[in-house]
Amino acid sequence: MTRSDSIQVGLISNPNSGHNRDEFARIEALVARQPAIHHVVTRCTADIVPALEALSRRQVTVLAINGGDGTAAAILGRMLEQAVFVNPPLIALLPGGTANMNAGDVGIRGRLVPAVRRFCRWSEGRRDVHDSVVERSLLRVHTDGVSRYGMFLGAGAVVQGTEYTHREIHARGLRDELSLALGTARTIWGLFRSDPRFARPVTMELRMDDAGEPATHDVLVLAISTLHRLFFGMRPFWGTGPGRLRMTLIEHHCTRFLPTFISIARGRPNRNAVPQSGYISRNADRIQLSMDGGLNLDGEIIQARGAVSIEATAPVRFLRL
Repeated sequence: MTRSDSIQVGLISNPNSGHNRDEFARIEALVARQPAIHHVVTRCTADIVPALEALSRRQVTVLAINGGDGTAAAILGRMLEQAVFVNPPLIALLPGGTANMNAGDVGIRGRLVPAVRRFCRWSEGRRDVHDSVVERSLLRVHTDGVSRYGMFLGAGAVVQGTEYTHREIHARGLRDELSLALGTARTIWGLFRSDPRFARPVTMELRMDDAGEPATHDVLVLAISTLHRLFFGMRPFWGTGPGRLRMTLIEHHCTRFLPTFISIARGRPNRNAVPQSGYISRNADRIQLSMDGGLNLDGEIIQARGAVSIEATAPVRFLRL
């Protein structure tokens, strides 16, 4: 699809997401001036399926989502599970949340209002998607009989840092990119200093693609994603192979943490980033965990007690502008 006057554009907005809390009136006004965009507002998870069904009846071929990473995961998960669309639409992620990691990699990048303006111009113009479409799978995370979806899963210090950010930073009213930067910096510093608030290893068994026996790890940091770029441009995956799930694991016994972590985050792992030093990065299509602790799935903390299965869904097509 490079150009078509028959393209139908739908937009689902969550006004309760991060940046939407302050900017939603401006967003509504901008979108209202674009008759090419069919806009549906959802205020709770129960509104998602009716919104998708309404846009399916309009035969939308491009579906924009204005919300945070959690909003996008909830909408895309229901879209995949219930096969609402006969032909899955092209997805455009707008940065309406607090973190917007997913939109930063596969969506409409930048601050919310300029991103919405850019999407509106695209919607009323040629709607050219040449060289603007990327494919990513989602994570399907199954635990305790429930399947959840997202594009990033973290454990260990990822969870502890998220809890610290909610407790110490968000509670003080800071919810923009600065709060994320402060929370991330404090977590890394806490790991470097072996602060027990952040450096609490999580013991888990891990097996990839059903190969061999599960291996036991005392995990300091675990990150699993289908994204290529995380917060602040971090590219912490260097594993090889065809798997769509990209995993990096840092063990509690790791050596030379700070310089090695910085090299990993820059996407240029140094010579110390090897399993013998406590640094592992691999690709797979299925990862099985057994653990008792928290997981961060696109910003939502879930508790896992026992088996966790993580699979890659079929690829989803995203519009990146």
